[in-house]
Amino acid sequence: MRAYVQQLVFRVQGSYWFIPSLMVIGAIFLSQVAVAIDREIGNGWIKSFWFVSMNQPDGARALLATVAGSMITVAGVTFSLTILAVSHATAHFGPRLLQNFMRDRGNQVTLGTFVATFMYCLLVLRVVRGDGVPGRTELDIGVFVPQLSLLIALILTIASVAELIYFIHHVPDSIHVSTVLQRLATDMDHKFDDLYPESVGDPLERENEQPTPSFEFAHRVTSKSSGYLQGIDDTELMDFATSNHAVLHLLRRPGDFIREGEAIAEVTEIPDWCRRHADDVRHGFTLGFSRTPTQDVFFILNEFVEVATRALSPGVNDPFTAMQCIDWLSVGLVKLSRRKMPSIHRLDSDGNVRVVTTQVGYSNFVDAMLGQLVPYAKKDENVRRYFVESMKKVTETSSSLELNRLINDQVRHIEPGSPDVENQ
Repeated sequence: MRAYVQQLVFRVQGSYWFIPSLMVIGAIFLSQVAVAIDREIGNGWIKSFWFVSMNQPDGARALLATVAGSMITVAGVTFSLTILAVSHATAHFGPRLLQNFMRDRGNQVTLGTFVATFMYCLLVLRVVRGDGVPGRTELDIGVFVPQLSLLIALILTIASVAELIYFIHHVPDSIHVSTVLQRLATDMDHKFDDLYPESVGDPLERENEQPTPSFEFAHRVTSKSSGYLQGIDDTELMDFATSNHAVLHLLRRPGDFIREGEAIAEVTEIPDWCRRHADDVRHGFTLGFSRTPTQDVFFILNEFVEVATRALSPGVNDPFTAMQCIDWLSVGLVKLSRRKMPSIHRLDSDGNVRVVTTQVGYSNFVDAMLGQLVPYAKKDENVRRYFVESMKKVTETSSSLELNRLINDQVRHIEPGSPDVENQ
């Protein structure tokens, strides 16, 4: 359930309707509160504020109608510009980056501001009643013009203009390649901290100094549906293994594509094993139609490689973008060298092995970050030289001899005969 909720939150936060919808609901609530306050306090308070003028019914209607009409028009233009920017970005950087632009808070808040202002003005407009008499400064009996609500409408209008100025700057900035890669680098850095096996129970200390535990698995759990493994509920699976005094072996990791009937886990002998036990294990796996970065750090690394390979395609021929991708991937490799790969054996609170995860090592990261890029980089002389020089700098800065060895293997693929460079 936890993994499912995590994916649900990710989808909701990445949707283009959630933030605007909340802002519209807030505008509806604000309009009703403001009108209620206007009915309660009247219009006498206006005389105490020199910068607030009293509006007559006709003027109030004209103001609210003008703002409402303008805001819904600007909202339509904003949406069109967003779709245009998204189309440009996905065409140049890859379709998997679409969700990065859909999750952009700037775009969501901009659309929400315009639509919320429209809704607020529309709801306030409907309560304005009475006709103003030309030349009179006092309101007629029975006339109701919510002065505070009108003041709030003006404030929202000013905020909308400021938001429009921000949006005009934000759109070209958000599709600039440097901004796109910087956001991917930030996500990569965060996901290194959330590497999946780290959170499953406690690690088996000094695993290399002890005999590797061996288990006899009696039950295989298969998937009932097909799709990408988006998340694994580590807490639920640990509780299942602990409560049944069993050991659970995970056969797949987030990001893998799973077919119906394919094995996803193995379990040691459990007395009276039944379908309920298998369903309990399946509940810890969340499948979907696409990969997501919530637990899949390799998805972000693939996005870097996708941008680089597209840049090196004959139709684009943009080696400098590929070089920028190599720069950020080299930063990720240096940070990775300072992290200890987690143990595949996870312990419960009593120190017993309860979950055996899939192996994640330096080789997996090097293959994802460099192995898929090498065939494309070696075809461009500038990128090839830049790749080699960048990897030499990584090995000089790296804290892991094992990672350096794997990087040198990739360098030899792109430049046979290149000497090894160990960490200093």
